Amino acid sequence: MDTEGGAASDDLDTINGGAAGDVIILRTVDSARDVIVKHLPGNIHLMGADKTLLDRYYRLTLMYDGSYWMMISKNF
Repeated sequence: MDTEGGAASDDLDTINGGAAGDVIILRTVDSARDVIVKHLPGNIHLMGADKTLLDRYYRLTLMYDGSYWMMISKNF
C-alpha cells in the first residue's frame, strides 16, 4: 500500500470489504513513505497499539472476523 498523494506518512484506520476468515498481508511500496496502521478508530484491532510500517520489508498480517481485521502476526 502507499500513502495518499505520496505524502511522507499516512494513517490507515479502516479496511473496506472482506469476508470472515479472509487474510491480508500489508506492506508499503516505498520505504520513504510510512503507513501507520491505527488500532481501533475504525475496524482494525492490533492488540492495543498502532503499528507503523517504516520499511517495505515490514509485514503486518490481519484476519477478518466479520467485524474487525485482527492482527495475527507482524514481521518487524
